[in-house]
Amino acid sequence: MNPKGLWRDPRSGIFYLRRRIPLPLQSAFACGQLYKVSLGTADPRDAERKLAIANGEYEQKCEQFRATLANGAPGSFTSDEARVLVDRLLTARSATGFASGGMEVAFFLKDLDDAVADQAGDHRSTAQDMSPAEWIAYRKNLAGSDHGDEFSPETLARIEAHHASVHRDPGELWFSFQKRVPRRRWRPLLSFAVAKIKRELKLPEEANRGIDEPLADALADALGSAQVREQVAVLPSARRRANSSRLQPDMKLDALEAKWIAARKPTLKAQAATNTAVRYFKSYIGDVGIGEITPNDLFEFRDAVAVLPKSMSRVHRMMDFVDIHALYADKSGVDRISPQSIKKYLGAVQALLGFAFRERFIAANTGAGIKVEGYTKKSKRRPFTRDELAQLFAAELFTAPWSDPLSKSKVSDSTLRWLFLLGLCTGARIEELGQVLLADIKSEQGVPYIDVTDYVMAEIEEHNRVKTDGSKRVIPLHPKLIMLGFLDYAQRMRSRGAIRLFPDLVADSLGVKTKEASRRANRLIDKTVGDDPRLVFYSFRHSFKDLCRDADIPKDVHDQLMGHSPADVGGGYGLGRAIDNLAAHLKRIGFSFVDWDAIKVAAERPEALPDAHAGTRSSGRMSVRPGRRAVR
Repeated sequence: MNPKGLWRDPRSGIFYLRRRIPLPLQSAFACGQLYKVSLGTADPRDAERKLAIANGEYEQKCEQFRATLANGAPGSFTSDEARVLVDRLLTARSATGFASGGMEVAFFLKDLDDAVADQAGDHRSTAQDMSPAEWIAYRKNLAGSDHGDEFSPETLARIEAHHASVHRDPGELWFSFQKRVPRRRWRPLLSFAVAKIKRELKLPEEANRGIDEPLADALADALGSAQVREQVAVLPSARRRANSSRLQPDMKLDALEAKWIAARKPTLKAQAATNTAVRYFKSYIGDVGIGEITPNDLFEFRDAVAVLPKSMSRVHRMMDFVDIHALYADKSGVDRISPQSIKKYLGAVQALLGFAFRERFIAANTGAGIKVEGYTKKSKRRPFTRDELAQLFAAELFTAPWSDPLSKSKVSDSTLRWLFLLGLCTGARIEELGQVLLADIKSEQGVPYIDVTDYVMAEIEEHNRVKTDGSKRVIPLHPKLIMLGFLDYAQRMRSRGAIRLFPDLVADSLGVKTKEASRRANRLIDKTVGDDPRLVFYSFRHSFKDLCRDADIPKDVHDQLMGHSPADVGGGYGLGRAIDNLAAHLKRIGFSFVDWDAIKVAAERPEALPDAHAGTRSSGRMSVRPGRRAVR
């Protein structure tokens, strides 16, 4: 049975002391839950002998830390904090080459060498140690003469040769001593240096192990590093003029918005929302400089926005915000906007002020910390149940012959049908699916997939955007989609000269291609499943996540399939799982609740295709029928 705390590293064979630190003392030790010290040997008998010493030192530390805690001594440093402070003091140098605070490392090492020599009885005298008479005698001895005259060149050469024979580099004795003896032997020699560092840091002089011991360990490590010993001077700044202030308190919100757009490059939709919020804010508070905006202004704006109705007539929307507010502030029976909508307006102004603060255009972030009651980032959408999905995909759109058009909508039956099927089998956002180019449908290792990415194709005025960098991904095509002829549909569109998978989805003035498709999709959901406002096209995304969990698909796989960024650092390394691996996992979702046979029969005759060039003829604003609001 191993003695208490003895542990052998299986890789190196070196023995260590490993002890679990009592919970109340863990912050004082500043090394986590385990105290671990190398015994510096692979010999079991030698390790047992050294273990007794190391265990004694550990117990002594525990007692000292307990006493410190009991006496209420002020504060402590972690090992990292101590290292940062010591390194700064020892390496921060002025242009003259001296260390900050006058703490020259060579002086430390010289004093430590002397302390080691004193312990060993090997102290070498210097001129500072001698009386005037002793110094004269020393000079005469070196010169080989009774005369006290100045040294001749021959004498100086002899002195230099003697000095070279006995010269030691600063710290030579100290480093040798530190390697040979346990910490309890060399630690007391650092007391003078620790006291000097504490004075530089303006710390109390009285002993405090929570401060003194981390500083001592950090100092020992720092003195042993080449960077600190060589003491390379920091070069004087190359700046030829004093820092000019970045503050621009007189900048107006419009100018700040332009800088924000140039730096962040938000989507057209985000730009439009921010522009509306800025117009409303200026109308209500005034077109003041950003340095004049106070938290009270933000609170007043938030409260003013809260009186807006959920929907307004076009003529009201064209008015200035102060006039809109006057119309609705005292009006009863108004269905007011939701906390999410209030946050949209307030948050846009807060985002601009936060950007201004980070760029140091203003001295303080006056928009920070202002909350909207009832607002939550948690989605109010819910997933479809399996029965609801069975109901939805039993609709006429899927089970009636695909060759027979059901609607004359600008969004064709074919486009809407495939958007639904892709949403079910991929969990992708509707805009991600609506902007897919035929060139994005690829194959690798025999696995067909959709490449969801962002790019600009200037020659055909195509601009694909994704929500985040993590949204860029590849999505294997589920066998059900291939069974229903999705690849055949794509090939037929190519043969007709189409560039986009769904060319009838025309971008609006904000670059959004699926606004009308979202409206039509949500009307179908209302008609077939029920008028639950929480059920929208985006609900497919929630449903897909649940289906992945039910199929025991690993979290990293369905995160990759859906474009969710990994939560841990390790998840961000590499390119993710290979396409064939993703496809194998995706097959585990059978979608058995859908009557695929009925849909397959309906799909047997070729469907009517949308106009292959509809989306390339016009990119202007399109008219929209009144109806359910688009929700993505």
